Amino acid sequence: MRVERRILLGEPDGESRAAIARALRADGHEVEEAANGADLLLRAGSEMACVHGPRGALVLVVAAGLPVFSGSEVLEILQRLRWDIPCVIMSGAPDGVEHTRARELGAVAVLGSPLRMEQLRGILRAQAGPGSVAAHDVVERVRAGAVS
Repeated sequence: MRVERRILLGEPDGESRAAIARALRADGHEVEEAANGADLLLRAGSEMACVHGPRGALVLVVAAGLPVFSGSEVLEILQRLRWDIPCVIMSGAPDGVEHTRARELGAVAVLGSPLRMEQLRGILRAQAGPGSVAAHDVVERVRAGAVS
């Protein structure tokens, strides 16, 4: 089976995470799951550090209330690292300040609650290929202390 996208899914609730991952896998996506923002970013870093870049079209799907690093904090870190990885934020809050902030930080979409899988599927179909930053450039910037 052809993998449509590589998705890093950050969701603190184990049952919700498993249900979303199951649905995405059934759609042909390769899904890695993370229960907190630090784990999610480590997995993203591993993808970006691959010699040939990410293995396929990488997309982050992140709960706004993710522990350690929230959805907005993940977006801020992605900006600082200049990692061009599409990020979808899942928010339980109604459209408001949190949604606006996520969009300002570069989220490709902010989905409210309850999560509608058809809406997420449409967003994933619309995403282009993997991030545009070469892995060796990122590693060099980190080593030089240009990224904190």
